[in-house]
Amino acid sequence: MRRLRPVLFVLAVLLLVFLAGLGRYVYIKGFTSKWRGYVTREFRKRGFEISLQRLTLDPLRGLVAREVQVYDASDRRRIVASIDQMTLQVNYANLARGKMFLDALDLRSAQLSLPLDPERPHGQKLKIRRLNARLFFPHPESIYLASADARIFDVQVFAAGRLINPQAFRSQMESRAVIPSEWFERVLEEIDSLKFESEPPVVDIKFSGDLAHPERISFDVALWGERLRRHRYVIKSVYASVSCRDGIIDLRQLTATDAFGELIATGAWQPEARTAQIQSHSTIDIPGLARALETPIAPLEDFIFYTQPTLDFRAEWSFANPPSMQIIGHLASGKFAYKSVVFERGTADFSWNNERWSARDIRLVHRTGEAKGDIMRVPGEFRARLKSTINPKNLQPLLTGPTAEMMASLSFPTSPELSLDARGAEPTPESIVINGRAALGAAIFRGVVSDSPNATVHYENRLLSVSPFRLHPAPGRAGDLLFDFQSGSVRLN
Repeated sequence: MRRLRPVLFVLAVLLLVFLAGLGRYVYIKGFTSKWRGYVTREFRKRGFEISLQRLTLDPLRGLVAREVQVYDASDRRRIVASIDQMTLQVNYANLARGKMFLDALDLRSAQLSLPLDPERPHGQKLKIRRLNARLFFPHPESIYLASADARIFDVQVFAAGRLINPQAFRSQMESRAVIPSEWFERVLEEIDSLKFESEPPVVDIKFSGDLAHPERISFDVALWGERLRRHRYVIKSVYASVSCRDGIIDLRQLTATDAFGELIATGAWQPEARTAQIQSHSTIDIPGLARALETPIAPLEDFIFYTQPTLDFRAEWSFANPPSMQIIGHLASGKFAYKSVVFERGTADFSWNNERWSARDIRLVHRTGEAKGDIMRVPGEFRARLKSTINPKNLQPLLTGPTAEMMASLSFPTSPELSLDARGAEPTPESIVINGRAALGAAIFRGVVSDSPNATVHYENRLLSVSPFRLHPAPGRAGDLLFDFQSGSVRLN
C-alpha cells in the first residue's frame, strides 16, 4: 500500500495538471464546434437563429458564449443583433437526456448592437452599452426578463417583462412598414445631439405579450430627466408616460418646462387605423425650441415675444391615402413685436383642415387702437372681415417698396375707424375684392388736411379707392383718392 501512495500521488498531480490544462484551453480557446452546435440548436428550438465564434468556460461565471450574432429566422442575411458575450445557465441533466437545457441567460456589462434596418446590417446601429440583464426560460414557449439595465446614448434604461411564443417572432412587423427606419435614425440623431447638464435621463420599460400577435404586445414607458440642452435651448425638466394596449399607443402625459413656461400634452396613435391625435397646452419658448431643433418656423422669425404666448390646440392626423390633418386651437399673447411694430396683446382662435383654414375672433391691441376680425379660406373662396381703430401710420414699417412709398403720402393725426369686408377666389392681391367704410377724420394728404368724416373704401384689380375724399380748406377739391398698386402711384381723381 505504501508503494502505491507515490503512484497515486503522481496520478493525482497529473490529473490536476490535465484538468487545469483542459480548463485553461477551454477558457482561452473554447469548446469545439460540436458543443457550439448544441447551443445554436438549443436557441433554434426557442425561436432564435444565432451563431457564436467561441464557447468558453469561465471559472467564476460558467459557460460563456462570445461574439454572438442573432439573425432573422427566415433570412440569415438579416442580422437582428450582435452581442459580445453572454453567460449560459445550463441544466446538465436535461442536456444528458437530450431535452431543452437552457434555463437562463446572464449579461454582465455586455455590448449590444442593433441594426435599425436589418436589410442594411452595416448601416446605422443602435448601440447599447453596459448591459446587465437576467433572462429566464421557464417554458419552451416563454421568456421572462427579470431585470435589465443599460446605457443608450448615455440614457439610463431599465426594463422588465415577459413574452410568450418566441418561435412565432417575425422581425418584419406591420409597424415597421408604418414607421420607416429613416424615422428612427432621425430620432436617435436628435437624442445623440442632446447634452445632459445634470444626471442622465432615466427610462423605465415594462412589457408583456404574445410574439405570435405582436400587435397585441402591451408596454408602459416612463421617462424623466433634468437640464437637457440642445444648442442654446435648455429643457429644465421633462416627464413622459407612454403605454400601449390593444395596439393603441397612448401618450398619457408629457410635461416639460423651460426658462419661460411649461408644455403639457396628451395623445394617442393607432397604427392599425393609421390615425393619431394630440392635445397640448404650451407657454414654452416655441421659436427657441424650433431653432434648437434646426427647423425654424419661418413666420415666427420676425416676431419678438416679451412674454411667451399661450398656445392651446388639438390636432388629428389620418395617414391613409390621401392623408389628412385637422387642427383647432387658441393663441393668446401678451406684449409682442412683429418686425418693428409693437402690439400690447393679441388673441385668436384658429383651425386647419387640409385645404381649409380659418382664424376667428382675431384681436390685436396697439397703443393707438385695436383691430378685430375673422379670416376664412376654403377651396375656391376666401373671406375676411376687419374692424380697426389702429393708426395706419404706425403700421407702415410692415410695408415695403412702392406700397410703402404710396402710403407715406397719407397720415392721420387721429386714428381712423375702418370696417372692411374682403372676398375672392384666392387670398391674393389680384383676386380679392374689398368693400367697406372709413371714418378718416382730419387725415393729411401730402401736407393738405382732408375733410372726409365718412368715406367708402373699394379695392379691386390692385386699385384702392377712397371716396369721397375732400381737401380742406379748398372747396370743390373732392373726388376719389386712388392708390394704384400696379403702377405704384397715388392720385386724387
